[in-house]
Amino acid sequence: MRTLTNRQARELLVRYHNLDGHDGFKGIDGAKAVMDRLGTIQYDPLNVVGRNAELALQSRVRGFRPEMLQKLLYEERLLVDGYDKEMCIYTAKDFGAFGPQREMHAADMRRWLSGRGQGEAFDMMEDILSIIREKGPCALTDIPMGESKDFGWGPRRPSGAAIEYLFRLGRLCVGDKKGTQRRFDLTERVLPAEYLRAPERDETDFADWYVLRRLACVGLLWARPGGAWQGYVVSGDQQRRESLARLAEQEKVVPCRIEGRNEVFYALPEALAMLETCGGQRHARFIAPLDNLLWDRGMAEALFGFKYRWEVYTPVEKRQYGYYVLPVLYGSRFAARFEPEPAARAGCFRIKNWWWEPDVRPSRAMLEAVEIAMRRFAAFLGVPCAPENMDAVRRAADRQLIVKF
Repeated sequence: MRTLTNRQARELLVRYHNLDGHDGFKGIDGAKAVMDRLGTIQYDPLNVVGRNAELALQSRVRGFRPEMLQKLLYEERLLVDGYDKEMCIYTAKDFGAFGPQREMHAADMRRWLSGRGQGEAFDMMEDILSIIREKGPCALTDIPMGESKDFGWGPRRPSGAAIEYLFRLGRLCVGDKKGTQRRFDLTERVLPAEYLRAPERDETDFADWYVLRRLACVGLLWARPGGAWQGYVVSGDQQRRESLARLAEQEKVVPCRIEGRNEVFYALPEALAMLETCGGQRHARFIAPLDNLLWDRGMAEALFGFKYRWEVYTPVEKRQYGYYVLPVLYGSRFAARFEPEPAARAGCFRIKNWWWEPDVRPSRAMLEAVEIAMRRFAAFLGVPCAPENMDAVRRAADRQLIVKF
């Protein structure tokens, strides 16, 4: 079993995710390289200063712009919208391999639709497939069949429920998207035939593939339950541990101990090999709220000493920081967090609030790195960087505890 220091574990994660810029990933080719490595990034429709998937890529890829993700999804078809951990964007070449997971997801939705009285959706599916086959990509609202009812969450019409079910089952794919509105098309018209073929795997082989793939999304994970193991197959503690044991025996993963921790961690061999190139220049990066690095909030707190909660769904009076707050990584530690103004409303990238972590004393090098990160982030958004942003950062530094960093 490999033993790592806490610092090595943090540097390994930063290096694996190219948050140190070591790999030199740039533009759309850099985005492809990131997705080939991670496999999946989480999607969320909220757009304050970019959507979550775009934010995840901008922190790893120099010169990344949101339209590059759209091109990879809906023009080049190298990526696809689908359910993995949650609603995600993942590598389209894995679509066929996800078949068993989609079957589980669809079975859950069948029970859910029946439980809320939308069983008539199942009688509409062939008609909906015929309409889409004839008309081409359709949004939920383009096929208004059945009575609309307010359920609080999910499609209101049975036709919308049927489309969502066919999407989760894999018979429909998102053909394109305008803003957050999805337009669905037949999967065989969207993805190349070679992506649709499912490898021959029994239940055990699929579990091992899925566990290994989920580990690749982060690079290093502990075995205990957490957000990174959310979803079908991987969330079952016994099944997950059995898969990890088999993968370790096959030397596809490496069990690790981290000094000061009792848990067993598992790392990809290629991630461990990156330790040889860790410890270079310290950069500042603005991290997505649902970033792969933060999928397991408990592990992030254990390794980085950083407690983070995304407070968009927290009542205002219970928020500790703000509605939409992004973590700031500096080197191999989280040094700060900030709340931005919505870019569309502000017309620029503007900092509303900035908070340094309690044990951080901002140095000149750190402030310079933050300023560079702000200019990079504004370029990602395609808007000016508000000149008063650094004033907010320095005011927060003036209020900071005088503790040596």
